[in-house]
Amino acid sequence: MKIIRRIWHCLFASISLIILFLSSSLSVKADAPYDTFSVNGFGRTIFTQPAYEPTGVLAQDIYVTDENGESVYSPLKQPQDLFIDDNDHIYIADTGNNRIVHLDKDGELIRVISVQESPLNQPSGVFVDTNGDIFVADTGNKRVLRLDKDGKLIKEFGRPESKYVDDKFVYEPINMIVDRRGFVFVVSRGTYQGIIQLDPEGEFYGFYGTNVTEVSLMDRVRNIFYTEEQLKRQVRLLPNPIRNIDIDHNGYIYTVSRDKTEQIKKINIRGENQWKDFSFSDNINLDFLRRRTMAQSDEEGPPATEITDVTVDRNGIVTVIDKANAIVAQFNQNGELLFFWGAPVISGSPQVGVTKSPVALDTNSENKIFILDDSLNLVQALQTTDFGHDIQSAYILTQEGKYAESEEYWDKIVKQNALFSPAYEGLARAAFSGEDYEEARELYKLSGDEVGYSDSFWQIRLQWFQKNFAYFANAFLVIGVGTIVGSQYQRKSRRKSKRVKKEKAKKKELTLIEHLKHAFYILIHPLEGFADIRYSNKGGYLSAFVILALVVIVALTRIYYTSFTFQPIPVENLNAGSILLGGTLVWVSWVICHYLIGAIRYGQARFKDVFIGSAYSLIPVFILGLPLALLSNIMTLSEGSIYGFFSSAMIIWCAALFFWMVQALQNYSVGETIVNILLSIFAMIMLWVLIFIIIGLSSETIDFVYTLYQEVTM
Repeated sequence: MKIIRRIWHCLFASISLIILFLSSSLSVKADAPYDTFSVNGFGRTIFTQPAYEPTGVLAQDIYVTDENGESVYSPLKQPQDLFIDDNDHIYIADTGNNRIVHLDKDGELIRVISVQESPLNQPSGVFVDTNGDIFVADTGNKRVLRLDKDGKLIKEFGRPESKYVDDKFVYEPINMIVDRRGFVFVVSRGTYQGIIQLDPEGEFYGFYGTNVTEVSLMDRVRNIFYTEEQLKRQVRLLPNPIRNIDIDHNGYIYTVSRDKTEQIKKINIRGENQWKDFSFSDNINLDFLRRRTMAQSDEEGPPATEITDVTVDRNGIVTVIDKANAIVAQFNQNGELLFFWGAPVISGSPQVGVTKSPVALDTNSENKIFILDDSLNLVQALQTTDFGHDIQSAYILTQEGKYAESEEYWDKIVKQNALFSPAYEGLARAAFSGEDYEEARELYKLSGDEVGYSDSFWQIRLQWFQKNFAYFANAFLVIGVGTIVGSQYQRKSRRKSKRVKKEKAKKKELTLIEHLKHAFYILIHPLEGFADIRYSNKGGYLSAFVILALVVIVALTRIYYTSFTFQPIPVENLNAGSILLGGTLVWVSWVICHYLIGAIRYGQARFKDVFIGSAYSLIPVFILGLPLALLSNIMTLSEGSIYGFFSSAMIIWCAALFFWMVQALQNYSVGETIVNILLSIFAMIMLWVLIFIIIGLSSETIDFVYTLYQEVTM
């Protein structure tokens, strides 16, 4: 009996473990069906862990009661907008069914609003204010409706009447928001004047947040050269219309449009864009997405951008959707990218969390994201992962200036993903606020923030100077006194002593030294110095190669020893070989092409003269380049104008020497010199085009011969 009892106990324990294992396995959530990316401080797109994970699908099973009292399946049809109120209730503008669908926070149907007393016609937008009043952009009826909590009509906002609104103005509301004052901001389809602002009574208050007009280079040229009559015949340049709108708890209004320069705007109460320098394409690498998409599908063509909606959660995190690429992107309050995610749309059954045609989105009080898909006719629900929550919390604390509190979150993020460089910037700010400037400088370098790196170094330099100020003061005093005493002593010694006669016989200087001295003489007297190369043989190949070697050394020093403040590029990304090879090929091409053009255009320079003169013209690189590279390590961005001035001076100086070299060696006038330089540059371009063609034809010929050989042998 004991044996049977033990066997029974073991069997029961085994069955329990199996059931526990299976239940735990079923509760584990699958990986997100999309890839998540971010951008590091050096502008490279990087993979990250999912910031959001799908939790389910809403509004997929909607049943309404028909006239006979029966429950009838009534799915969404081309819905265009989604809004979540303060109670986390979800409102959907079901455009194709001419209704507003009201769901609870779990996605269960509460009611369907169709406004029986004045039926809706293709409603495209919905908004609920703090009082619970429902605003509907009734696009088909060209009006905005204000309904009470029960869906009863309170007021109708029709076409605005004002002297600022002409007869040609088209009023087709597609969305709107309401601020705390009760002012209504209406987005009308195709309206280039901006957002229509109405007071609480529905009276026209003015246009708001108009996009700037995009003017191309050709448009500017036409404005200069065309007559007024010709300009009138041209297509009128108008700002792009605003596509959608949202408002945060601080009263900032966010708009999205197809405008290249103002795709996403954050507008204050005065109508000023706070994100003037923001560019969606600069944050989202569309070429990277295109390559990724083409790797998984055979689609071709550049990816378009169509941002259809924007939402702001209670923490100020901004989320937008790009319908053309089916991606979602999140930014902090300053417009800095947090992450973006998406998956290529694959034919077949839709996946939970993967949108096919995202048209609208919103967030609830728990910062969950709900995305409306007008192709799948459903709502995708997403919630933050631990990784995403840590990033959002860290950014929010950093934004509020709570650097010490944010450090814990940034540490966790680095441990989870060491490639997420924004975390190093957060840690750097924490170290900087704690006055650990050495640590802050290294962390800013890892994050790719040259401004923070410079500020940290400025503090380090200031502390070092304050610590050693007494030594500097004493040294300055000693040098000053020594200079005065020495000058007095030299005067007395000159009065008492006789001049010593110089030796008449001098050892003859080496030719190389003379040539190098002449290279520096050219810096003071360029025309005369270059002419001496041609007519007095004051130059040689050896000295030219010495100068070229010095220039190469300076170039390597500038590549590897310029401060991160002025060269914010990771050392591992610096390919000195490619840089030097490119510079060498350009210089050699110049020498060859310029000599040939000079020979054709009756120039007097020999090949030797062009070679030596072109080498001597690079002397400013040696004179200014090496000190600049070394001094950059004790300079900050505050002295950036000084660094930039001498860098520009070095380039301009070299260019001027090349110009004078051509003029002196070829014995040209100024006009002939300019023509010769332009022809030489054109010849260089043609030379490289010819080389590329020859290389291409050679490879094709080799492939042809090899293929023919295989055919014959087999």
